[in-house]
Amino acid sequence: MMNTVFETRRTLVRQWRFDDLRAYYALRSNPLVMKYIGELFKDIKQAEEALLSKTILDYSKYGYGRYAVVLKKSGDIIGNTGPLYLADLGKNDLAISLFPQYWGLGYGTEILSGCVRYVFEQLTLPDLIGLVDPLNVASSKLLMKIGMTYSGQITYHNEICDLYSLTKQDWSNRPVHRTFKSIESSD
Repeated sequence: MMNTVFETRRTLVRQWRFDDLRAYYALRSNPLVMKYIGELFKDIKQAEEALLSKTILDYSKYGYGRYAVVLKKSGDIIGNTGPLYLADLGKNDLAISLFPQYWGLGYGTEILSGCVRYVFEQLTLPDLIGLVDPLNVASSKLLMKIGMTYSGQITYHNEICDLYSLTKQDWSNRPVHRTFKSIESSD
C-alpha cells in the first residue's frame, strides 16, 4: 500500500516506510540538502532510529508528519515534505527538502502548494508556520511564493530563525491556491 496523502502534477507525496531507509538516509546525509536544516546523519543506523522513532511514529501520534516525495514518472524518492507538529511551540512547521538535482525546476512550489491544500482541506489545521535559517534565501522566497507571510524572527532550539506564517482563513481568501489541483481533480 502506497499511503499516498496527496499528489501534484509530477509527484506523489506519501508516508515514509521502513523500506525507504536508504533514500531517507541519502537525503538526510547530503550536505547540500542539510546545509540550513540541521545535523547530517552520520550513518544508516542513525537514519533508521530517526525514521522509526520520529518520522513514522508521528503518523500514529498526530495523524501526519513529514512525507516522502516520489516522482510519478520513475517512482524515485526526490525529497521530504509535510507539516511537522512542534509540541514546544504548539504549531505545525511546513518544510521541504529535495535532492539538489531537483532544485530550480518548480518542484518546491508545486509540492508545497499541494501540501498547504492538504493541510487546510484534509487535515483542517488552522495555521502553518515555516522556520527558516535567515541565510536560506531560496526557502524564504519559496514560502512567500506559496502565500506565507514573514512574521519576524524567533529563537528555536538555540538558533535564530525567520518565522513565516499562513492561516487557513488567509489561504482560503487568496485566489492563487485555486490554481493547484488536488488529488481528486483531473488534469
